[in-house]
Amino acid sequence: EKFNNIKVNIAQKRKELGVDLNDTVLLSVGELNKNKNHQIIIRALAMIHRPNVKYIVVGHGTLKGYLVNLVKELGVEKQVIFLGFREDVAEIYKTADIFVFPSKREGLSVALMEALASGLPCIVSKIRGNTDIIENGITGVVVEANEPREYANAISELINNKEIQEIYRKNIREKI
Repeated sequence: EKFNNIKVNIAQKRKELGVDLNDTVLLSVGELNKNKNHQIIIRALAMIHRPNVKYIVVGHGTLKGYLVNLVKELGVEKQVIFLGFREDVAEIYKTADIFVFPSKREGLSVALMEALASGLPCIVSKIRGNTDIIENGITGVVVEANEPREYANAISELINNKEIQEIYRKNIREKI
């Protein structure tokens, strides 16, 4: 209920987060560590060459410096936003378009369940936990954890096909 029924002024929240209303917002929530694998999405973002696609990362951790340097190295500084720890995560889910979850290992992910409860189409790594929740082609897309090209393709496909996004949202609502 917390994530499904929250009301948010999306335009105002996006402005606060530094993204435009017409941007496509990818979102990850999780600690900045090797297991969460955020670098794969940053690499995928650099491959798709779409300046209006923004990647918001909620969380903090030991790899922040590495990830900030990678963002600069790949030239996507204007597209990646590190928010750190936030109390308004439920509102941030509602401002996003797609949840990306490239973890190398998970149990039953709270962040992934929150994304689903928020109605977000998801692109997740093909690992236990994620595949227990996401049905490939039904409620989201499942890709290999360490393949940035697969993430780039999945992101581009979802961005280009609003109909698939709506089908995933409908299926997510039914599943939740």
